[in-house]
Amino acid sequence: MPAVVLVLDLGTSSCKGALYTESGESVARAQFSYPIHYPRRGFAEQEAEDYVLAARAVMQELAATPDVSIAAIGFSTQTPTLVFCDEKGQPLCPAIIWQDSRAGEEASWLSARHDEATREDWFGMDLPIAAATTPPKLLWVKRNLLSVWARVRWVMQPKDYVAFRLTGVFATDRWCAKGLANLETGDMHPDYLEVLGKPDSISPPVFSTRHVLGEVTSADWGVPKGTPVTVGWSDAMAAILATGALHQSERGFVLTGTSEIVGVSRRESLVAQGLFLVPPAILESDGIYLHYGPTQCGGSSLQWMANLLGKTTEEILPEETSLTPVLCRPYWQGERAPYWDHTLTASFDGLLQSHTSKDMVTAVLQGVALQERLLIQLSERGTNATEIVLAGGAARNAAWNQLRADIHQKPLRVMRDTEASLRGAAMLAWNVGDVASWFQADTVEPNPVHAEQAAHLLERFRRRPQL
Repeated sequence: MPAVVLVLDLGTSSCKGALYTESGESVARAQFSYPIHYPRRGFAEQEAEDYVLAARAVMQELAATPDVSIAAIGFSTQTPTLVFCDEKGQPLCPAIIWQDSRAGEEASWLSARHDEATREDWFGMDLPIAAATTPPKLLWVKRNLLSVWARVRWVMQPKDYVAFRLTGVFATDRWCAKGLANLETGDMHPDYLEVLGKPDSISPPVFSTRHVLGEVTSADWGVPKGTPVTVGWSDAMAAILATGALHQSERGFVLTGTSEIVGVSRRESLVAQGLFLVPPAILESDGIYLHYGPTQCGGSSLQWMANLLGKTTEEILPEETSLTPVLCRPYWQGERAPYWDHTLTASFDGLLQSHTSKDMVTAVLQGVALQERLLIQLSERGTNATEIVLAGGAARNAAWNQLRADIHQKPLRVMRDTEASLRGAAMLAWNVGDVASWFQADTVEPNPVHAEQAAHLLERFRRRPQL
C-alpha cells in the first residue's frame, strides 16, 4: 500500500486537494467550491465555515481512494485573507479576502504616518501599504467593527484556520504572517500593536513551512486520528517552490489563477518599486532571493468578459489567436503590483467598429500577458530570466500559452502538473530535497516575428512610463 500525502489548497473560489506519492506522482484529486460575497462596493468576503466544509468534503473524498496510506497532511492558501477569531478560535465576522479594497482610507492614513523605515522595523520588509494588504484591513476592522475588534484574539489565513480545526493548534508560517508579524522575529512590534489597540500579538505562533504543528484529532475528516499536519505555505510560495525557482536563479515564473503571481529568482537583492522581496532566510534556500508581484487581474478578467457575453470562459477561449492592436488594461478591481492602487479602472484602447467580441477576448488575454511582462521586466532588472515557468489553470489553454510566449519573447516552460500550489504543498509535506526530480514541463517557444509588436504594445500598456 503506497504512502501518500494529502494536500489542500484553500483557494479563492474552491478548496482543491490531491494525493501525492513521495516520488511526485499525483494519484487522486478532488475539489469543492465555495462562494465569494460582495455585500457592498469594494467588499469581498467569505465565510470561514465554508473553508472547513469544503476541506472536509475534499479530505473525505480523497481518503476513500483505495490502496493508499495517508502519511501526512499539507496546505497552501490564498493570502492575505483574514479570518478574525476569538480566543477559542471562533470566527467573529466574515473573512476579508485579498480582493477586498474597503480599506483605502486606512491605507492612506498609515502611509502618511509611517515611513519605509518604520515599516521595515515593524514587518522586517518594506511591505506595500495599500487597500489590498493586511495592515489597513486590520485598522478598518478596528475603526468600523468595534465590538468585533474588542474580541479578536487571532487573525488567521484560511489554511491556518482549517489546520486549527483539524488539530486544535494555532500556527502559521512567516510569509503568511507578513503584515502581522515581523518576518525575521515572528513577533508583532509593540508600536504596531499600539496602533491596533491590542495588548498582545494577534498573529498565531510562527513556524517553518515543513513543521508538524499537530495531529488530526477527529476521524470525522475521513483520515485516521493522529495523522500529522504540517504548517504549509501561501499558494504563491508553494507554487514557486514547485516551479524550481527557489533552487535556480534567473528563472521567471507566472502562476495563473483568479489573480496571478509573477516574478524572477535572483542571486542578488534588488529594490524594485511595487514588488515583494523575499530573502533566502524566509525561503530556506541557498542564496536565492525572490522578486515578485501579485496582480489583481488574471482568470477573473476572462471571467468578466465571459459574463459580459453571457457565456462560459471555456466557450470564449479561442483555439488559435495572435497579437492584436486592441489594447486592454485589465484593472476591473484596481491593481496590486506594481501600482498598489485600488482606484485604477479597466479600459480598451484602439477599438473600431470593425472589431468583434473575439477581438475583445484576445485583447483581455493579451492585457493579462502584458501585465505579466511588465512585472517580469521589473523583477529582472540587472539580470535576465532565460525562461519563464507557467502553471495554474490558464496554463491548460494552448492558444493563450502561445500568446504569452509571443508577448514575453521568452521560452515558456509549461508545467505538466498545472496545480503548482498543490504540488509545492506536497513537496513541503514530504520534505522533498531533490526538487529537480519533481519538475516536469513542456516548452512553448516565442515567435520572433512578433518581437517588435510586443515591445510596442508594452510601451502603450504602461500606465507609468518610469516603471
